[in-house]
Amino acid sequence: MTLSTLKSLFLLTLKAPKAAGAQIISLNLPVQGLWLALSLVSVVTSLIFAALMQVAAVGEDQFSELMRQSPAHSAPLILALLQWGRAVLSVFVLCWVGRMMGGTGHLRDVLAVMTWLQAVTFVLMAGIVVLGMALPMLSSLMVLVMVVWWVWAVVSLLDVAHEFENMFKAAGVLIVSLLGVTVGLSIFFGLVSALFMGVS
Repeated sequence: MTLSTLKSLFLLTLKAPKAAGAQIISLNLPVQGLWLALSLVSVVTSLIFAALMQVAAVGEDQFSELMRQSPAHSAPLILALLQWGRAVLSVFVLCWVGRMMGGTGHLRDVLAVMTWLQAVTFVLMAGIVVLGMALPMLSSLMVLVMVVWWVWAVVSLLDVAHEFENMFKAAGVLIVSLLGVTVGLSIFFGLVSALFMGVS
C-alpha cells in the first residue's frame, strides 16, 4: 500500500467511512499484522498523551496539580498497557455483540476496520494538538467535532463489517459494547485492587 493510497483512504474515511471500511476489508490484510498495528497505535497514542500530560503538569497552578495526579503522569507505561488491553478487548466484544445482534462479520473484518480507525484517530488527534497550540481558542471545538465524527465513523464501520445495512443495529452494537467493556474493565480493576490490598 503506497503513501498515495493511504492518503486517499484517509480522506475517504473522513468523508465516507462506510466506503473506506469496505475497501479496508477487501484488502484481506494478515491478522497478525493487524494485531501488531492495533497494539502499536494504541501504545504510541497513550505514550504521546502521557507526554502531553507531563508538559501540562509543569506549572504550579491547580490544573497542573490535577495533571500530576493523573495516571498518565504518574504511570504512563501502565496507562499504555491498559489502553492496549482496552483496544484488544474492544475488538472481541464488538465482534461478539455484533454477531449476537444478527451480524455476519468475522473477527478479521472487525479487527481491520477498528485498527484503521485507531490509526486515523491518532492522526486527527495529532493534528488537533498542533492546531490547538496555534489556535487554542478553537481546540475545544475541534475536539467536539472529532468526537461526533468518531461516533459516526465507528457506527459506519461496524455496519460494513457486520453487513447489517442498518445503522441503528450498528449503533446498538457500539452502545452495548461500550457498556460491556466498561463493566468488564471495572470488575478487572476491582479484582486487581483487591488482590494488591490482600497481599499488602
